[in-house]
Amino acid sequence: MADNEHPREHDPAAPPPAVREPTEITPEQVRQFQEFQRFQELMREQADKGFPPGTPPPGLLQPWGPPPKESLGKRLLKGAISKIVTGLVVLAILTLGAYLAIDYFFGTDRDKPPASQTGGGKTTDNLILDTNPYETVRKIYHHIANGENGVPEQVCLRFQDRGEKFARDMGYSDCTDAVRGLAREVTDSNAYAESMPSYTTTKVPGDEIRISSCEDNIRGGIQGGPPLGVFTVSKIEGSKGGQWIITGHATEPACPVGSTGPTS
Repeated sequence: MADNEHPREHDPAAPPPAVREPTEITPEQVRQFQEFQRFQELMREQADKGFPPGTPPPGLLQPWGPPPKESLGKRLLKGAISKIVTGLVVLAILTLGAYLAIDYFFGTDRDKPPASQTGGGKTTDNLILDTNPYETVRKIYHHIANGENGVPEQVCLRFQDRGEKFARDMGYSDCTDAVRGLAREVTDSNAYAESMPSYTTTKVPGDEIRISSCEDNIRGGIQGGPPLGVFTVSKIEGSKGGQWIITGHATEPACPVGSTGPTS
């Protein structure tokens, strides 16, 4: 060894490299990697089928891409169906509204007795018929005296059976024909209309009374037209003001000349 050479000091050994902790792979990372592999596989299949490079495989279009346009025929069909459905809904609403309106204004009162017992079903809350039995009968003569200018319904509604028996007793098929036929026999409408009293000073006994055209007239007999027989008139239970309706009718022999009725 030369004099000027000095032994080299031994370098201390370098520290070993640090050992890195293994990175934990999450399930999300695994999923993304698998999707990437699937995407690559589909791209290769697209290339094998002759599609230009970079064409996205079917099913992998971006979710924000515009949806495919429907054909004109489909759009027109959908529009027509929508209009039909809307029209049917509107029609159903209008039909229901009309039914409820008709039922409210013209329907019968379901919580009240039938019309044959109440003179139309509205007498509980309204004054429809007369509140005196004599006026009830006088109105029969009054409306028949009006003849064809009158309203037959004004006569018929004063009977519980709508004037069916009255018409048969007078020789007619129904009440309307009876009113019009009897009106043709009237020769003095004013006298005929006032042949029966509208009331009497004698108090009506009970809730039913018999009123005779021969016995209860006020002019010594029915004047200016045919007598109409005997009427049974009854008070309608629970009616406003105590209204009366004719519940029976019968014919009677020809009134004797000069017969007089009660003092009006």
